[in-house]
Amino acid sequence: YARAYAWHKDSHLDKAMAETTALLATAPNDPYFLELKGQILLEAGKPGDALAPLRRATELTNNQPLIATTFGHALIATEDKANFHEAERVLKAAVARDRENPFAWYQLGVVYAQTGDMPRARLASAEQQVLSMSMPEALRSAEAAEAALPTGSPDWLRAQDIAFQARAAIEQK
Repeated sequence: YARAYAWHKDSHLDKAMAETTALLATAPNDPYFLELKGQILLEAGKPGDALAPLRRATELTNNQPLIATTFGHALIATEDKANFHEAERVLKAAVARDRENPFAWYQLGVVYAQTGDMPRARLASAEQQVLSMSMPEALRSAEAAEAALPTGSPDWLRAQDIAFQARAAIEQK
């Protein structure tokens, strides 16, 4: 496992894939070996090839948030609009289980923006920005989301919460 990852980080795709293939030969349903294969392919610029191992890893771990986030990222990286609905579903499940993952919120915002849902894209951005302690940006994103979301909806209420939190943090500084 360590060799495969090291070869990958050293940009030796063939060697990294050979090590990963050997790992999967010994344990074809190991979700972490599948995730590694998917991550290597995704980061090598082959998001379409990464989908099958990442989808399987996500299924085997019952949507473990970090694996599901990588899978959602790969779905978006294919730039195939047919994959965006699945990416939204996977990423929403990931943030439901781990609300403190800024990258998952960022990816969810990307998929919302790609599908034209700008109010929710701004809300996802606000979530990501508050986790990254970028309070002025979080305030702007939350206020923009709040202005465009249906009044009284759960997303509208969440945008208000983030705006209050960001405003309080800014005033405290």
